[in-house]
Amino acid sequence: MSSPSPRGQSLLLLCLALLFLVLMVCLTLSFSMKMRDKMETQNVADLAAYSGAVATARTFNSVALTRRAQTGHLVAITSVMSLISWTSMVRADLNSARMAANGCPAAADALAALDEQNAAIEERWHELDARAGVQAYNIQILGNYLAYMQGKMLEDLKESVSGGPKSFAARMSKMASEKGRFPNELHAGPTPVSVGELVHATSGGNDHAMDMAMASRGYGFITRRQVNADLTAPGGILGALGAAGGRMRVVDGGGSAYWGSNLGHGGRADSTWFTWAEDHATLEVTFPGCAPFRVHATAGVKATDKEDTSDDHWWTSASSKLGQADNGMEKQYRHTLMSCWPREFCPNTFIGGMTYNTADQQDENLWAQPKTYALVQRDYRARGRKSQPWELLFQLRFTSTSPGTFDSHGWNTASGMDISVQQALGTGLAYYHRPGHWNEAPNLWNPYWRATLVSADVDASGDLRRGGTDIADTVGGPAAEALRQLVLAGYKGVL
Repeated sequence: MSSPSPRGQSLLLLCLALLFLVLMVCLTLSFSMKMRDKMETQNVADLAAYSGAVATARTFNSVALTRRAQTGHLVAITSVMSLISWTSMVRADLNSARMAANGCPAAADALAALDEQNAAIEERWHELDARAGVQAYNIQILGNYLAYMQGKMLEDLKESVSGGPKSFAARMSKMASEKGRFPNELHAGPTPVSVGELVHATSGGNDHAMDMAMASRGYGFITRRQVNADLTAPGGILGALGAAGGRMRVVDGGGSAYWGSNLGHGGRADSTWFTWAEDHATLEVTFPGCAPFRVHATAGVKATDKEDTSDDHWWTSASSKLGQADNGMEKQYRHTLMSCWPREFCPNTFIGGMTYNTADQQDENLWAQPKTYALVQRDYRARGRKSQPWELLFQLRFTSTSPGTFDSHGWNTASGMDISVQQALGTGLAYYHRPGHWNEAPNLWNPYWRATLVSADVDASGDLRRGGTDIADTVGGPAAEALRQLVLAGYKGVL
């Protein structure tokens, strides 16, 4: 009896070798394409993160410029108040001259002329006084509109970095995939950490103190009005005095405009203060044949919010005939500023706006400079099972009880964990740098904000090794757990 023929064994081995060769080629192609996909996804995430950082820097620079404009508006309000007070001294001068003429028989003609002057300026005076009050009110409205613009810019910025439908990540994911074979596989993931970073950067601390008084003190007319000279003019009050041989001289005078709770320097625009302006002088009026007449003259104006009734406007001394102040609601109508709410912070003339968190001085948190995450996700299930010829799925039954499965799609691990979504995290940072001033703290007064890409663990809150949870909170799921295990094992390559 002959033995079985050995022919055909090589063919069997060749088939098995070809099978494993095909599997290796498919795995290589699948792995290579996923690496290519990962690089593309990461590029989209980095671009979105950098765009978010650039938008943050531009927003902060715009806020800095609008805050400077707000400073100009508050200084302009102070200037208007100063002019109201300064011109009110005309009424005080008129009263003082009339008092002097009333006590000098030789100045009877001057007394009549001064009364005529008062009648001539009365109507025009009240018209201009009312216009000045309205002008101050309108300036504050414009300043508050600038505050509204800052808030609107911040809200738009939050939306742009949130990972929502209008975010950079969402728009760039759509642009990157809309003309490809699988237009719906790329999408943005939510990044609440970015919004939280912006909220933290623009709240807290003491940067809300827009001390506009410091800005106004640079203008001499507002802060240092000193008059020590003879007052002469061909017309008006001084002309009437000169026609009767009289003379008015300022012995000591001055004035200022500022914020404060009473007449005195040092008020801050962000506290519960009024807007003040005042002028004062010791006037000396002389007529031929009469002793010099001296009187202390003052003028001033006080403006506060609409709900406060302590607005004031006065000029003294008061003569026996002429008034010394606006009456009743005239003060409110002419010199009241905008409403102030909530009342616990009132009375107030402060123009609000976006602020920077100067209280956070921790190096570990980058001095509150905000980082912006961008999470881009690629959902491979959107492609379907037959999207690529090298992505194979078939069963290998070695025994009836232990079938084997080969799946190069990479949608699930051997334990059944869903890993069908590829994720890429990009991180941008808006940072403050004024050339030549490395030690200057970040702020929203100077437009020196810039943008760059950084690692996701650039600060303590993003570093798992220091207890940070920002990355895990953003990525979530198996990816977050995988990162945690890698870091515990000593991995330091977070990008």
